[in-house]
This record gives sequence, structure tokens and C-alpha cells, in this order.
Amino acid sequence: MIIRELTIEQMDRIYNEHIVVDFPLSEVKPMSSIREGYEHGRYFAYGMFMGEQPEKLLAYAFFIRSTVSDTFLLDYLAVVRGNRSNGTGSLFLHELKKRCREENKKLILEVENPDYAPDEEMAKYRRKRIHFYEKNNMCVSDVSCNFYNNEYLILYDRDCEYKCPLQTEIDNVYRDFFGEKFVDENVVFH
Repeated sequence: MIIRELTIEQMDRIYNEHIVVDFPLSEVKPMSSIREGYEHGRYFAYGMFMGEQPEKLLAYAFFIRSTVSDTFLLDYLAVVRGNRSNGTGSLFLHELKKRCREENKKLILEVENPDYAPDEEMAKYRRKRIHFYEKNNMCVSDVSCNFYNNEYLILYDRDCEYKCPLQTEIDNVYRDFFGEKFVDENVVFH
């Protein structure tokens, strides 16, 4: 398996073929925001590809890169349908965390809060996602937030030391990428 940084063209294709299907539409930011972030060095992505078939995408991860702190926010992580439940996601996340540490960056992410799921089936799915991250040495923090009418738990990499409170870390990332006004109007921390 090969992991490589994606071009904006590859990100656009993955966005249209996978992200809009793999994630609730309320969580999918416009591709124009991703493109603008990419052009300003605040957004990037990795793909995991089959070694023998270098264009066969197995998994993808999109990140927000903070320019005001040493933090990456894992914005989207998914294994492509047909490749799930076989360890690909864990292997990919392990390699992504390793790359973050090599760049002296901390990794944080948001996961939908199961307590706010519309039904038990969705709550179970969200708990399954949280379990995936916990088994891969990510930790659920005591920080949660309502971001643009979506309730999230904030997770962090247990292997990293955070110099400031996690709420400050995530708030800095949000403000850097989305802007002060948007965050003031659309983000509430609990």
C-alpha cells in the first residue's frame, strides 16, 4: 500500500465521488472552501492506494492545517466502500499519525456526538466510529461543540502533548480556517 499527498484535482474527484456519499451533507463543506484552503496552504489530503494498482484508492483523509498553531484537524477520513472492515482504516490512521508526529504536528478530530443522533441506529453507528478511533489510540476529550448545527465530540492523539487546552487548539484551527465572524456565529463549545 502506498500513501501519498493528493493534488487538488484528485481531491476534487474524491470529494465528488466519495465525500458527498460517505458523510452527512450537513457536514460536507463546499469544495470551493477546500480549494481556497488548499490554495492558501491551509488544506491538504492524503490517499492510500493499492501498491500493485497505483490509482486504486483504498482510503482518503482530508486535513485542515492551522497556520497559527502546530495542529492538524482531520476533517474527513474514510475507507472506500468495498475495502472496509479489513484493517485498512487502522493502518491508514496509524501512518497519518506517524506523519503528523514527524512534522511535529498534533492531530485532533471531530466525531458526531451519539447523544444527539436522530435515532438509535445512527447513535450505534456514531459509537462504532468513536470505538474505531479509541482502538487507534485517539482519546475522547471533555470538549464538545455545536458547529453549524452539528454536535461533535473532539478527539485527540493520546501520543501527543498539547501545550494549550484542547478547546483553545480547536478554536484556533476553526478561526484560522473559517474566520472570526463565522466561528463567533456558528460554533458553541460545551
